[in-house]
Amino acid sequence: MKILITLLFITVCISGVFAQTEQKSADEIARELSNPVSALGSLIFQGNYAQWGGSAQDVTSQNTSTLTFLPTLPVSLKTGNLIFRPIVPVSAGLTVDQYGNWQKKRGLGDLGLMAMYGYIFKSGIVLGGGPNFLFPTATDEAIGSGQFQVGPSAVFAFIRKWGVFGGLWQHYYGVGHGDDNVNLGTFQAFYWFGIGNGWQVGGSPTLTANYVNAIDTDFSVPVNLGLAKTVIVGKMPLKLTLQGQYFVTRPDYAGQSWGVFFQITPVIKLPWG
Repeated sequence: MKILITLLFITVCISGVFAQTEQKSADEIARELSNPVSALGSLIFQGNYAQWGGSAQDVTSQNTSTLTFLPTLPVSLKTGNLIFRPIVPVSAGLTVDQYGNWQKKRGLGDLGLMAMYGYIFKSGIVLGGGPNFLFPTATDEAIGSGQFQVGPSAVFAFIRKWGVFGGLWQHYYGVGHGDDNVNLGTFQAFYWFGIGNGWQVGGSPTLTANYVNAIDTDFSVPVNLGLAKTVIVGKMPLKLTLQGQYFVTRPDYAGQSWGVFFQITPVIKLPWG
């Protein structure tokens, strides 16, 4: 956690030097940052806190948190953008010891990479897709899968001056573990509506389906609502987001019940931009 906080401080300092110089309003930048295939380079720091619930003993007194670094590194092509997004999580996970007591494990999670090609049509429709990769780098099995994972992703969005809405679908398949291979799907909906002066209202909940086997699937379905504010600090655009989420459904035994998360997103000028 201290490593990522230090990295955040260094990044904000550096971003002041490499900030976007093109003059755009806060509302325009807020809308572009809500676009999953935007040409803007950014460095997202996301913090998640979740309170747990379920039928397991004492699970309602448990909570977890994650701090994730998500740099967005676009490459503009003659038609569309190629987006690279590394994923660096520092996580807390829950496990049960031999006596039935909950234990919390903290450390580096599985590192990931999403690569996506996206195109924005003149009508405001956004289409994109590409591969996902997840590497078994977690320092503890409670916060990682122990498997190399790969799978597809696809995005659809609709952009207007009043806002952005759409969804990002991703799927992950574990490799080399037979019947124990990971088989996990996620769908992140996003809906952000501009209300002026760099403010937006909306949310970006991530729905998860864990395909345990052919007939047993665990679902986690949250509903999110929050506020976002984009400001210009010197020449550096900076977006701040805070959301609350409530899980309409989750695994019966143990799963996230409600939570909050924030994002700090400085915009940077990329060397190849």
